[in-house]
Amino acid sequence: MKSKKGIIALTLLLIVCTILPVTPNATAKPAQASTTVIIGTSDKIINLDPADCYDYFSSNILVQITHGLMEMPIDSTDAEPGPILESWKVDATAKEYTFNLKEDIKFSDGTDFNASALKWNLDRSIDLNGDPGFLLSDVVNTVTELNDTAVRIDLSIADATFLQRLTYTVAWPVSPNGPLAEGTISGDPDHIPHGLGPYMVDTWTKDTEIILVPNPHYFGTAPQNEKVVIKFYASASALLLALESAEIDVAHRIFGPDEIKTIEADPDLAHATKATAGIRYLMLNCDVDASYPYLNDVLVRRAIAAAVDRSEICSVVYDDYNEPLFSMVPGIFESHIDAFAGPNEDHVEGNMTAAGYSETNKYEIDLWYSPSHYGSTEADVAQLLQAQLIATGLFDVELQAAEWSAYKEGWGIMPLFLLGWWFDYPDPSNYITPFVGGGAFSLGTNYSSVEMNGYIDTMLSDPDLETRKEAQIDAQELMAIDCPVIPLFTMLSQFIARQPNVAGVTLEPSENVHYNSIKVTEEPVTTTTTTATETETETETTTSSEEGTSGFELVVTFVAIFMTGVIFITKKKRKA
Repeated sequence: MKSKKGIIALTLLLIVCTILPVTPNATAKPAQASTTVIIGTSDKIINLDPADCYDYFSSNILVQITHGLMEMPIDSTDAEPGPILESWKVDATAKEYTFNLKEDIKFSDGTDFNASALKWNLDRSIDLNGDPGFLLSDVVNTVTELNDTAVRIDLSIADATFLQRLTYTVAWPVSPNGPLAEGTISGDPDHIPHGLGPYMVDTWTKDTEIILVPNPHYFGTAPQNEKVVIKFYASASALLLALESAEIDVAHRIFGPDEIKTIEADPDLAHATKATAGIRYLMLNCDVDASYPYLNDVLVRRAIAAAVDRSEICSVVYDDYNEPLFSMVPGIFESHIDAFAGPNEDHVEGNMTAAGYSETNKYEIDLWYSPSHYGSTEADVAQLLQAQLIATGLFDVELQAAEWSAYKEGWGIMPLFLLGWWFDYPDPSNYITPFVGGGAFSLGTNYSSVEMNGYIDTMLSDPDLETRKEAQIDAQELMAIDCPVIPLFTMLSQFIARQPNVAGVTLEPSENVHYNSIKVTEEPVTTTTTTATETETETETTTSSEEGTSGFELVVTFVAIFMTGVIFITKKKRKA
C-alpha cells in the first residue's frame, strides 16, 4: 500500500511540475497603477533652447513644456491656432500677419505671457540665428508689439508656408525671465526654459534622464499623470531589455528591425506603428574654400551618387522595413519625382575619370556617422556605403564616428556624413530649402546656387499652387544634377512600444508624442486600432486582458486532487 500511495503522490507531483511552467500568464508582468510614467529612448537631448533646438527628441521635449502660436493637431498636419492664440488675420498682400493673444496666461515660472514676451522670443530666435533660425529669418522682416495682447509680423516675402513654419518650436515662446539670455544660445542642463505647456522640467541629467512635472500655472487640462521620467539608453538593445524587464512603461526611438520583430512577437507587450515622412540621406560638403579635400567637385559628387545602391542597403541592413528613396522630397507629396537614378558603374567611372581620378589615383574621403542616434543599424549603413564606394576601385573611404552631440557640432567640417530628416512643417519645400537654400550652411552642405535660390523663392511665394509645384520639381532635378545631398531611403515607420497596462499613447502625423495623455492603469488596456488615409497607416496591437488560469489556481486544484487521493488511499487501508 505504501508503494501505491507513493506512486500516486509522485504522479500528482509530476503533473503539477509539468503543467505549471506552461500555464497561461505564468510569466506575465503584474499590472500596477502608477501616477508616474517612465519612458525610455535611445535618442538624446541636444539642448532645450528653442532658438537652437533642431533635433527630434529635444523638440519633442519642448512640445511638452510650451505652446506655439500655431500647432499641428494630433490627427493631422494642418497648421491650427495654438491654445495661446485668440485669433489671427493676414492682410491682402499676404505679408502682414496680426496675432491676438489670450489673456491671463503665465509661464511655468509665474511670468506673464503677453505680446512683449512673444516679441522677445521671436526676435531672439531670429537674431541668434541658431540651426532652425532660418525658418523665421528667411521670411520675417519685423516683429511689432501692437499692444499688450497683439503682435504684428511683417514678412519680406509672401510666404505660403509661414503659418506652417510657426508650428516648429523655434517660434514657441519661453519666459524672458528664465535662464536663457537674450544674446546667448545654451544647451546647458542648468539653463532650463520655462514654457507655457502642461509640464515643466524638474531635473535634467544629460544623457541619463529628464524628469517632467505638471506646470503649476498651466491654463489647460492637467496631465493624466503626476510625473514623467524619460530615461536615456546607450543602444536599441539596452532599450529593449529595459522594456522587457518592465523597467520602463513606454519605449520610443529608436528600434531597429531586430528589436521590432522581438517586440511584435512578445505577447506581453503592446506596440503601435504609423507611416512616417522621415528620410535618410548623405550630406556632401561642397565648401569651395576648404583646404581639406571636401566634395567641392561636382563630378566627384555625381560619382558618389551613382555608386550608391539603395536597394542593397534597404535589404541587407533593414530587412526591407523601409524603401529606397530617389529624391529628397518623399513620395507622400504630389510633387515628388524620382530625380536620382540607381547605381551605374559607367557613370561612376566617367565622372571620376573626368575629375582626374583612377584606380592608381583614388579619391580619399572620410565618411562620418553617429553610432547610436539613428539606432543600432547605423554602423551597418556606414560600412555598406563604404564598401559600395570602395568596390568602384576609385575611392579610398575611411569611416569616422562621433556621438550625437559632438556629431552635430561637426556638420560644417565633415566632408561626407549621414543624417536623417523629419519635416519642420509638412510642405515639400521643407525637404529642399534647409539643404540648398539659406539654411544649407548650418546643416553642412555649404552649397549655394543662384538658380536654386530662384526655385526656392517661387515655391515659397508664388500664389499659384501649380507654379509652386513646378518649382519644387525643378529644384529636385537640380539637386540630382549638383548632388549636394544624396537621398538614400525612407525611415522606418514610427514605432512605439508599451506595457499592456499603459493607456493614452498616440502616434501623430507630426511625429510628436504627447506625454500628457499617458497613464499607467491597474488593468491591461485592450485596444486594437487601425486607421488609414491615403498616405499613412496606424496599427496598434495589445495582449488580451482576459486572464487564463493562474499558477496559484492550478496549485490549489492539484493539491485538492492530491489530498483526495491520499484520503482515498487511507480509507481503503483502514477498510483493509
